[in-house]
Amino acid sequence: MTVAKTNLLQRASTLLGRDELARRLGIPPKLLEAWIAGDATMPDGQLLNLSRVLDRVAREDRGK
Repeated sequence: MTVAKTNLLQRASTLLGRDELARRLGIPPKLLEAWIAGDATMPDGQLLNLSRVLDRVAREDRGK
């Protein structure tokens, strides 16, 4: 997996917490852990899902 994807996942998990990020992505937390650790490859389709999650979080933060 690219360094950019790993960094994005790490930042998103810091922002939301790993369990919440996994829930929003619709994946088991252990799979998220594997992606972050580099033990599994995040599919490109999940990168799009991650961008949607982060967009929603940004919109929620603006609404506060």
